[in-house]
Amino acid sequence: MKTLYIKRFKAINDGTIGEFKLMQNGEVLLDGYTLEPAGPDTTTPNQDKRIPAGAYTATWSFSPSFKKELPLLFNELVSKNRRILIHGGNYPKDTLGCILIGSEYNEKGILKSKDKLNELINFTQGGDFKVVIVNSKGI
Repeated sequence: MKTLYIKRFKAINDGTIGEFKLMQNGEVLLDGYTLEPAGPDTTTPNQDKRIPAGAYTATWSFSPSFKKELPLLFNELVSKNRRILIHGGNYPKDTLGCILIGSEYNEKGILKSKDKLNELINFTQGGDFKVVIVNSKGI
């Protein structure tokens, strides 16, 4: 099974930058950066805060806002109803409580998100995958 590993490492104004690697059988299929809301981690819905570090299942769910199937994260603490998606966007205001992915980052957010999201979809569509999120010290 494919696993998306995210290591949160930098706090920016209103957001958290992470580095991701999509792995399968010890091989890196895709890498880049993530942008999530600012901390602290919370399980409380409607807070525009990051979800707790931990292991999640990502399943495919249609997003009316984005008009396409996107990965939806959930586990025993964060229900599917919270609608934590992996989607495109560049700045903290775009996160809406979700996880954005891109190719580069700076102090304002991430860059080249649409292209990186399409790459992730190409590698993962058609099957569930795991997402493992860890926080670096101080994040």
